Amino acid sequence: MKGTKSKAPRVSQAFIEMIGDHFLEAARYLREIQDEHPDDFVSVARKLKIGRRKAYALARIDRRFHDLGIAPDRLRRIGWTKLQIIASRIDQDDCEELLDLAETHSAYELKKLMEGEEPDPDARCVVLYLAPDQYEIFQLAITAYGGVKSGSGLGGREAALTEALAKLLSSNHSG
Repeated sequence: MKGTKSKAPRVSQAFIEMIGDHFLEAARYLREIQDEHPDDFVSVARKLKIGRRKAYALARIDRRFHDLGIAPDRLRRIGWTKLQIIASRIDQDDCEELLDLAETHSAYELKKLMEGEEPDPDARCVVLYLAPDQYEIFQLAITAYGGVKSGSGLGGREAALTEALAKLLSSNHSG
């Protein structure tokens, strides 16, 4: 009825606990909330104990993969991280090719391939947990050395960090 605001469905504790193994069901639920109750989307994500970015990624996964006719077990084996990497490019024509890539490559490799780059087989992963004041310094250094703010993240951070560290090391050795 027009003018009557319906309430978003309640989120049960059982649903919250099953999200990891049943991300496709969570994706469907989040897409329905996004379509039918967009004002409640972020609060529902909070109740599901997932971040805003992950909630939007899951909704996008359901939106993109729902009508492609792919077996849910196959999508579960690939995982939501890789599905969100290929979600923006997948269609009926390249569906099999992109799913095969997702099944045979790591998330890092898949992301590089989607960006048109060749993944470095010897690349190493570094994870940093920074306090807000540390992240502010990190962000300033990255952007000062060529990194670019991209949404809530930083693009080109690897090259920028390496350049900043190389400059620091060379200045320490020259004096």
